[in-house]
Amino acid sequence: MRYVLLTLILLCSFMVNAQGADGKKDHKSHRKEMRDKIKALSIAHITKELDLTTKEAQKFWPLYNTVKEERDRLEKLKKDLIKKMEGEFETMNEKQAISYVDQMVTLDQKISATNLDYKHDEIIAVIGAKRFLKLKKAEMDFRRKMIREYKDRKRRE
Repeated sequence: MRYVLLTLILLCSFMVNAQGADGKKDHKSHRKEMRDKIKALSIAHITKELDLTTKEAQKFWPLYNTVKEERDRLEKLKKDLIKKMEGEFETMNEKQAISYVDQMVTLDQKISATNLDYKHDEIIAVIGAKRFLKLKKAEMDFRRKMIREYKDRKRRE
């Protein structure tokens, strides 16, 4: 319960700090700032749940970050492909459409393959199978918590 309360307090303080002196901040820097803060909260949540030793953390976080960075890179490629496709949608022919479909399918396959499971052997070697399962649960719990927080904020607005 204390952890939930602490997380909510941190999120609220981040929201207050995210505004500039005049109460406004450009959209891109605000989004990046919020993304960084959510990432920090995620790291804190996972670290707490896994109870990593210093030695384990030194081996675990580079593996974890590699997986996340690769997935983010692929998601960005997909987003860029969708934007490009949307711009050409009205004028594209069937051959170009097939090319976009193939590219999308390939990216989707790579994205699905780029999760913690594809590095599970390496991660398990560092933290063990039981804590690997705990990691999967901690990520899911954190996502749920963030979605709940987002929904609560939308209701209050």
